[in-house]
Amino acid sequence: MERAKILIAVALAACGDGGSTTIDAAPPPLPEGWIELAAMPVAVGESAAAVLDGKVYVAGGFDTLASVQVYDIAEDTWRVGADMPLGTDNAGAAATAGKVYVVGGEGAALLVHDVAGGSWSRGSELPSPRFSSAVELIGGELHLVGGWSFDRSNNVSVATHDVLDLAAGTYERRAAASVARNHAFSGVIDGKLYVTGGRAPGHEGADASNLTTTEVYDPGADSWRTLADLPTPRSGGASAVLGGQLYVLGGGLPGDEVNAVIERYDPASDRWERLPDMPAPVTGHRAIVAGDHIHVFGGFRTEDGKRVGAVGSRRALRYTPP
Repeated sequence: MERAKILIAVALAACGDGGSTTIDAAPPPLPEGWIELAAMPVAVGESAAAVLDGKVYVAGGFDTLASVQVYDIAEDTWRVGADMPLGTDNAGAAATAGKVYVVGGEGAALLVHDVAGGSWSRGSELPSPRFSSAVELIGGELHLVGGWSFDRSNNVSVATHDVLDLAAGTYERRAAASVARNHAFSGVIDGKLYVTGGRAPGHEGADASNLTTTEVYDPGADSWRTLADLPTPRSGGASAVLGGQLYVLGGGLPGDEVNAVIERYDPASDRWERLPDMPAPVTGHRAIVAGDHIHVFGGFRTEDGKRVGAVGSRRALRYTPP
C-alpha cells in the first residue's frame, strides 16, 4: 500500500498539473539497537515513570496531567490506569512492594498507588517542594535530591537531600549534595546514588545553564564525592542504569536546543563513553530498564534540533546498548 501511494504521487507530479504534491513515504529506519514500540495513548512530556512486575507506569506530564498510562512490557500493549488524585509534571517516581510512588513536581505532593487495589492516595507530606528533583530508591528508602525552589520570587536550585523511610512514612535529612541543580540525571549502582548534569539556577531555558558535575552519594558514610564530569552539558533528558553503568540519553539547553547524545558512565573506571546517538533529539522523556533493554517514553516535540513549545509525544522506544 505504501509503495503504491508513492508511485501514484510521483506519477501525478510528472503530469505537471501545476498543483502541489505530497508523497507519503515511510519514516527513516531506526539506528541499530532501537525498536519502535506501541505508541502511548496520551502524548506526554515531563511525566514520571517507574517499572514494577513487568509493567511501566507513566504518570502525569505537562501541563499537570493526572492521567496514568500502563505499559505491559511482554505484550507491548498500553492501557489507561486510574487517574492520580491531582495532576503533576516534573515529578519523580519509584516502585517497590506492590506500590508506585510519584514524588513532587507541580503537584507538590507524595502520591502512592496500590497496584493490587487500583487506588491512589496521598503519602506523607513532603518536607519541602520537590520540582525536578532526582528521585531514587535504595532498599526501603526513597532519596529526594536537589531540584528547583518552586518559587519564582526565589528562582534558584537547591542541594537538599531528604530520605523517606517507606515503612515508617517519615523523612530524614541527609548530607546535602555538593551542587544545587534541577532536571539532573540519576541512577543507583551497587547501593550508591549517582547524580550528573542538570541545570541551575532556574528551571527554564531562559534562566538556567547546564551543568557537568557528577557526584555519588554513599548511604553508609552519609557523604558525597565528586567524579568525572559529564562530557556533554545537558539537562531534562532521561537516565537509566543497565549492567552497572549509568546511561544519559538526550536532553536540552541552552535555550531551545535539544540533542540526541547518549553517554555511558562506568563507575569502575570513573570514565564516560560516547555511544551512537538516539534516533532523534529529544527532551522531557523518561526511561526505565527491563531485562537487557532501556525503554524510552514520551518527550517534547522537536524540529531541527530545537524544542517546539510544550507539545508531548506518544512515542515509545526500546534500546539495546552496544
